[in-house]
Amino acid sequence: MEFLERGEIPDMLAFNAVKQAVDFVLRWFCIGLLAIMTVLVVYQVFARQVLNSPSPITEIASQYMFVWLVMLGGAFMFGAREHISITLLKDKYSPFVNMLVEILIHVVLFAFALAITINGGVRFTITQLGTLDAALQIPMGLINMVVPICGALLMFYSVYNVCLAVQEYKTGKLTSA
Repeated sequence: MEFLERGEIPDMLAFNAVKQAVDFVLRWFCIGLLAIMTVLVVYQVFARQVLNSPSPITEIASQYMFVWLVMLGGAFMFGAREHISITLLKDKYSPFVNMLVEILIHVVLFAFALAITINGGVRFTITQLGTLDAALQIPMGLINMVVPICGALLMFYSVYNVCLAVQEYKTGKLTSA
């Protein structure tokens, strides 16, 4: 019963473990993308400046990887609660109202992620599976797949952050200014 002494909710322990696993995979995937992008861009500059023969494949591949990196990195930062947020008004309220505002924000974001990035993203990705990228000769649907993936991550992090806000309120960690 050590978790009760720390004020933790038992279900949150499992949720924290899942979040840590998702964070770990996402972090290392982004690091890998950045490493590959760096190699591709260095080669692109070398090929253009030294060999006088630019490679369109490395240029396009690094552009697509950059899009994936930005999308997945943004989802990761949201999950880490390191994104930009303006808390001037929210922090002036009582802890209970603060928790309700936090929940409302995440419910709205969850609905946005479901409607736009999941519903729209999946439909768009499916329609693009038959279209090949001119340089890489891979289906554009595979490239656009990052949109619904990020939507799923945003939805997961929204649910996690709602549970975390409730836990912080119950344990007294969610305070007002």
